[in-house]
Amino acid sequence: MKCPICNNKDTGRLSKSRYFCSNCFIEIFYSRKKELHLLKISEDGSTFPISN
Repeated sequence: MKCPICNNKDTGRLSKSRYFCSNCFIEIFYSRKKELHLLKISEDGSTFPISN
């Protein structure tokens, strides 16, 4: 999967529908309704949603 923010092709797969971009530190996942969600991962490990 390509990162929708930076187009990095080397995203890691966390689970069946979750991915991680180490270039821009975001978690990418699809909901059960196939909606794309992006979460920014902060330095302390907490996450918060970002709009796409």
